[in-house]
Amino acid sequence: MLEQVCLYCNTHLGFVEEEAINEITVSHGVCSDCFPQFVAGTGVKFSDFLDTFPVPLFVVGSDCRIQGANSLGRAAVGKDLAGMQNRPAGEVFECKYAGLPGGCGETVHCKSCTIRKTVMATTKSGSPCFRVPAYMDLGDYLNRKSLRFLVSTQQVGEVVVLRIDDVEPTT
Repeated sequence: MLEQVCLYCNTHLGFVEEEAINEITVSHGVCSDCFPQFVAGTGVKFSDFLDTFPVPLFVVGSDCRIQGANSLGRAAVGKDLAGMQNRPAGEVFECKYAGLPGGCGETVHCKSCTIRKTVMATTKSGSPCFRVPAYMDLGDYLNRKSLRFLVSTQQVGEVVVLRIDDVEPTT
């Protein structure tokens, strides 16, 4: 397991579930306080910066509404930015429970939603979460489909960047 620290200020960011390589026990990231300086120093727009990552990324507000996504994130949900901006995550990901009375975040099923719980935990504590196992039921009762995946979160200013890894359909 590797400890992750901010490469600018050395703030402890958590642990990464990877084996140490050649006695290296520290991995570097960027904390939420230093991240704006990091992006500003690159001269790259935030949306273009997100597109440099080879995984789906979503920018999520503290209310669990999608604020943005990289191109892989948009492709994963089959929506353009306008089709997802300021919509609840469950609607964007087409969770089958988001269509119930009350909508995303207000049903009994939402209490166990790993995406919601992980985003809210990061929003509340400011601490990142790494590779948390999750699943989501999609479609309606006639066209059921479930996915398993891993979620990671990192707070960046007032928003949380949500990373989706290792998506696998289940039966």
